[in-house]
Amino acid sequence: MIKAIIYDMDDLMVKSHPLHVRATDELLKEFNHKSSDIPSEIRSSFVGRRVRDISQEIIHTLKLDIKVESFIKKRSEHFLVLVKKELVTMPGLIESLELFKSNNCKIALASSGTKQYINLVLDKFNIRNYYDVIVSGEDVTFGKPHPETYLVASEQLGLKPEECVVLEDAEHGIESAINAGCKCIAIINPYTPPQNHSKANIILNSLREITFNKIHSL
Repeated sequence: MIKAIIYDMDDLMVKSHPLHVRATDELLKEFNHKSSDIPSEIRSSFVGRRVRDISQEIIHTLKLDIKVESFIKKRSEHFLVLVKKELVTMPGLIESLELFKSNNCKIALASSGTKQYINLVLDKFNIRNYYDVIVSGEDVTFGKPHPETYLVASEQLGLKPEECVVLEDAEHGIESAINAGCKCIAIINPYTPPQNHSKANIILNSLREITFNKIHSL
């Protein structure tokens, strides 16, 4: 029986991918590079992963002369400015949260994002009170697609993974959820590089399409 819903955040709850790209491009200007200099298959693999893992990949791919900690710090400064000014929620977010809350489901957030970014999002849209558990990319040793993120979330909810449904948009996140033993609903996002959703139990076009009949069918 499904007892909890676990949300991914980036490009599932909020439209963040374009802002991530712009923040990275602002930093890469210092090195006479831009995101499009990174091969498209590598850029597609960034979706759903932790900033640290992505940053290491960028530095390695473009052979940048910068330490990963400095890269993360500088990029974060650009990104958080954009988040404060321009970040918007994805269609159906609030309606889905209300649906689950009104049906007495536990709700968790399990994101690859930093705590600072997650807190900014929760406060910007006044949605913190919906969540019983929050897991950030800083709370795990291994980022998605490793299952640790969703194993930690289900454990903190006090539930078995099979009692949880994960909402994901990214291939790496879907793999993380399924390997953790959770059910997974994939939400297609038109703003990110194409993702393989085939491992998900259900594939939808929007959070607005979620119903309790779909949840109970899992």
